[in-house]
Amino acid sequence: MRAQRLSILCPVVIAFLALLALVAVRPGTAADPQYKLRIGTVTTKQNPVGQGAVRLAEVADQQSKGRVKVDVFDAGQLGGELDMVSQIRLGSLDMAIIGSGIVASVEPTFSITELPFIWKSDDAARKVLDGPTGRKILGLLEVKGIKPLAWGEWGFRGILTTKKPIEAPDDLKGLKIRVIENPLYVTTLRAFGANAVPMAWPEVYTGLEQGTIDGVDTNYAGMFDAKLYEVTKNLAVTDHIYTAVVILMNLKKFQSLPKDLQDVMLQAGKAGGERTRESARKANNDAIQFMASKGLKVTRPDRKPFEDRVPEVYKRFIAQVGPDLIDQVKAAQ
Repeated sequence: MRAQRLSILCPVVIAFLALLALVAVRPGTAADPQYKLRIGTVTTKQNPVGQGAVRLAEVADQQSKGRVKVDVFDAGQLGGELDMVSQIRLGSLDMAIIGSGIVASVEPTFSITELPFIWKSDDAARKVLDGPTGRKILGLLEVKGIKPLAWGEWGFRGILTTKKPIEAPDDLKGLKIRVIENPLYVTTLRAFGANAVPMAWPEVYTGLEQGTIDGVDTNYAGMFDAKLYEVTKNLAVTDHIYTAVVILMNLKKFQSLPKDLQDVMLQAGKAGGERTRESARKANNDAIQFMASKGLKVTRPDRKPFEDRVPEVYKRFIAQVGPDLIDQVKAAQ
C-alpha cells in the first residue's frame, strides 16, 4: 500500500518541482542569465580612467539588477591601448577605455581632439565633445565594428625628462621623448624639436629607467599613477595637448544584448565617462604638486614659443580631420 502511495505521489512531486523551477527562472529575477563582460585599462583603478571603469561596472550591475557583470582588468593586464583596440575589433575583448589619440588609429577624425592647443580649457573640450560635434565624431566608429559608449577625460599633458628641465622648445632638441602610438603625437613632438619615440604605456617606466628614452609626454595623473617620478628629474607643465578618452565596446557584443541592457550599457558608459572627468582635474593638479614634493624640478614654460611651432602640425593633419570640423570645434568654444 505504501509503495502504491509513493508511485502515485511521485508524478505529483515531480510536476510540483518543475513548476518551482519555472517560477525560479521567470524573467526579471536574479536567476536570469548573467552577461559577463570584461573592460580593460592601461592605468590602475586609482587613476581617473581606472575609476571610470569601476564606476561603469557598478552602474551596469545596479541598473541591470545583476544581469550584467563587468570585470575590470586594470594596469595593462590585457595589453597596451593599441592592442586592446585591436582586441575589441576582433571581439576577443568586450570593452576598454582608450585615449582618443589611439582611437585615431582606427578613425583618423579622432585626432582632432588631440591637436596641440586647439582647446581653450577642459570645460570647453567637454562642452564640444558632449554636443553635436562630439556625437558626430563618435558615430564614425560603428562602421569599424566598435560601439562608442561615451567620452571621458585624462586631461592636459606635460613632459617629464630625465636629463634637463624644459623651459622652451629648443630644450627638447635631441631628446628621445616617448609618445603614444599615433602620428599626430610624433609630428607634434618633432615640431617642438624632440626625437619622438612611439611606445606602449606598459613599457615606459622601464624605458626611462634603462635610458631607452629621455622623457615622456603624457597627462600628469598618468605620471603619478605609473610612479614615473621615481625615474625622472624634471617636469614641464606645458598643457600642449588635451587628452580625451573614449569608452569603447565591441559592436556585435553590444548588439547581442537585449534592448533594455543596451540602454543600461549606454547609461553605465556615460557614468564612467563622467567619473573620469570628475576626478581628472584634481588628480592632475595633485600629481603636479606631489612630483614637486618629491624633488622634481617643475617648470611652466611660456606657451607661445610652443604654439608658434604647431601650424605645421595642423597643415599635415587638416586633410584627415577636415578643415570644416576644425572650424566647428573652434567656433563652438
